[in-house]
Amino acid sequence: MRLDVWLNKVCLTKSRSQAKTGCRGGHVLLAGRPVKESHELHGGEIVLLREGDREREVRVLGIPAGNVSRNEARDYYEIVAERSVRPEF
Repeated sequence: MRLDVWLNKVCLTKSRSQAKTGCRGGHVLLAGRPVKESHELHGGEIVLLREGDREREVRVLGIPAGNVSRNEARDYYEIVAERSVRPEF
């Protein structure tokens, strides 16, 4: 499944277009490097999301087959780390 679709389905972004914009802007990293929204995501990968003054590292636990509820979405990822960072200028 594409990274932007997965981020949206598991409710880590509000929309797929927000996920695409984050990837294109360098706010979504995979293995410490910016990643395209079209990256084919697999279980076990760790994705870093930067949102304002916050960073979250999440481990992909699974790929949903279809739409999932907000409550079920947490079954598809695990938060590895969450921290506040100083905004870059």
